[in-house]
Amino acid sequence: MIDRVVVDFVKTFGRPGIFMGVEPKMERLDRNDPNSEQVQSRDKNGGGLKWTATVALKYQANGREKKEILSITLLSPSAPCTNIHEGQTVMVEGLEMGVMPQEKGFSQFWSAAAIRPVQVNAPQGPPVPA
Repeated sequence: MIDRVVVDFVKTFGRPGIFMGVEPKMERLDRNDPNSEQVQSRDKNGGGLKWTATVALKYQANGREKKEILSITLLSPSAPCTNIHEGQTVMVEGLEMGVMPQEKGFSQFWSAAAIRPVQVNAPQGPPVPA
């Protein structure tokens, strides 16, 4: 079974998303003990610390506008997205969607190489009379 696929952000969503924030991705120090201390997750391959960025999206599907909030895992030795403000429009680079088998079905997760701010030009309307 394929457990991860690369997603073309622009072709899939058709427009930038809205950055909602980033925080450390936490996990239990002892996965078998629900009361153990929480620590920041680390990449198993030595790629750094794990962070969770949240991006809100609007897109078209089956002729209707849909809304989605993605929690995207990023790897970085220090806090990523420090140059991005909440509410700023962003593009996600190297987006991947993964699936993990669960007791009942599957869970979906997202990861990306980077999130970068973009400037969106407002559509030009007719001139406003003075």
